[in-house]
Amino acid sequence: MTIIKGNGFILRHISISDTRRYFEIQQDKDTRRGFMTVPESMKEARKELKMKTVDFKKKKPFGESFAIEVKGEFAGFVDLCHLNKKHHEHEGSVSYCIGKEFRGKGITTAAVKLIVKYGFNKYKLKRMEARCRTFNKASAKVLKKAGFKLEGILRKTEFKNGKYYDDMVWAIVK
Repeated sequence: MTIIKGNGFILRHISISDTRRYFEIQQDKDTRRGFMTVPESMKEARKELKMKTVDFKKKKPFGESFAIEVKGEFAGFVDLCHLNKKHHEHEGSVSYCIGKEFRGKGITTAAVKLIVKYGFNKYKLKRMEARCRTFNKASAKVLKKAGFKLEGILRKTEFKNGKYYDDMVWAIVK
């Protein structure tokens, strides 16, 4: 199991035992608003985690999912994904979520920086991308502080609850 040490936290591969907290932190109204889908039940959360824990063990995984653990507590997660896209093996994407009680402490930014370094080194990536809704100023701030550059806005790219949303596209290159 891969463990990446941060300042006051660790990143470790996510596991089925994280299901309850994984589910709980995604039920926050701000989180629900920012993600296209979140698990609606513990059963759905468990199914998601099963897929995430099996995948990183493959020779050429779709991605790796890491728990952000602070003092032994599951605080959130950071994913490095889209690693096996045909014709785009040099790039991946990053997504993340952290529990409300851990926000505003720099943990997410530090976790994103670590996962970027990990992805560039382990998978020899040349580019990593992340997206967030245009209204999600906190997520945009995380990406900017982690070294990502805003590349543009995808207008009306997502449809949820009867409304179209615009996404900011951020990237970091090596």
